[in-house]
Amino acid sequence: MKPSQIPKQSVSASSSSSPRLASAYPMDTARHNLNANVLRRIHRSLSCLVDRHRMGQVCRAWRAAVAPQQHPPQRPLPWILVPSADGPSFSCALGGCATHDFRVPLDGLEARYFGAYDGGWLFAAFGQTYDHAIVNLRTKNAFEIPDYTDRRAPGKFADKDIVMLATTLSSPPEHEDCIGAAIISFWPPKVDPHAHVFWRMGHRAAAVMPTATDQGIGGTALQDVIHHNGAFYFLTRQENLHVFAVSEFHQDDDGELKMAPMKIRWLNGAHDYRSNVVVRYLVESRGRLLMVARLVHYPLPVPPKTWAFRVFEMVELPQEDVTGSEETQYAWNELASLDGRILFLARGCSRCYEVADYPGLEFSDGIYFLDDGRLHDDGKMLRNATYPCIDSGKWLAAANAVPRVDNFLPEQRPSKYSPPAWLLP
Repeated sequence: MKPSQIPKQSVSASSSSSPRLASAYPMDTARHNLNANVLRRIHRSLSCLVDRHRMGQVCRAWRAAVAPQQHPPQRPLPWILVPSADGPSFSCALGGCATHDFRVPLDGLEARYFGAYDGGWLFAAFGQTYDHAIVNLRTKNAFEIPDYTDRRAPGKFADKDIVMLATTLSSPPEHEDCIGAAIISFWPPKVDPHAHVFWRMGHRAAAVMPTATDQGIGGTALQDVIHHNGAFYFLTRQENLHVFAVSEFHQDDDGELKMAPMKIRWLNGAHDYRSNVVVRYLVESRGRLLMVARLVHYPLPVPPKTWAFRVFEMVELPQEDVTGSEETQYAWNELASLDGRILFLARGCSRCYEVADYPGLEFSDGIYFLDDGRLHDDGKMLRNATYPCIDSGKWLAAANAVPRVDNFLPEQRPSKYSPPAWLLP
């Protein structure tokens, strides 16, 4: 289904109350016999943020009792899109609770979801490897995004089918100057590596980085992409960055997007991950850029399981350490702790939140992560439309506790159409 064909009322949140909450607290006169202290204790015992919100909507008395504990945050926490046999549903990240139904278009029941953007936007491939779009579950708006490269791209990059793997935007998609950036695979997968592509919202063809193969800077070495401080940053397996300033993109006389020149930011020092397989993410935090390394023991267990994380912050080196260089030099500085951060990881859409902004929600320093399938072969997953969905969890790293990984979606099973994804309200 093309985004323009999505019915205006076809994507909406279920208005039904939580079955758990309804069964525990039936809607009869007995609820009025509960005093405020009892209601607040019940409210605190609910592990799901959605259930807590709905409890405050039962009646005026309940709303008044639990209002001091609702603490509506300035920035709502992400929800988890959970693929299941009957189509996607959503789960609260706090406890990995029972899912909450959403109505989606029929074609959306089998779409591959591969990223998110703030305000309820989801990136989806309605045809698994084609019909890419960005759809808003709140407003019902949708925009098509590229399925192929610009016909004028040089050499073998011209007019090729592409599959989006990780995507981000320079601004909300409804802005007329919005530019998208993505890590893609050419389709059908052959020996071509992954590559960087860019497009202007509303255009159906993507401009591809023409030197991705020739300079050895593309390939599966591309790990993640983020928009940060007015530029797109692509992270490589070697932990260097490819930087494209958004202000340097422009349109030619034919209205086609001309890419900004790429600057390579070499970050000094290689990190020893010992006998671990590593996948990497970029996260913006407190105005800085973080790199998060997700560790899995090698040889890979069956199924692969994440066991730890290391977090690094990009820092500018003192001038005395870069004598003789005309360029500013940077390095990844490993952090000893998360220092009050909560990280939600996903390619192209990782987010950082502050524990202090969510009082009463039992959050502590930690990293929430989803199974994006990178420990498996991307091409094989896409060809077979089989996504493992079995390595999602939360890594708790509070100073007074031993870091550990908890599975917060214990009933999650492999999917035939999509990996799990974040929804950013």
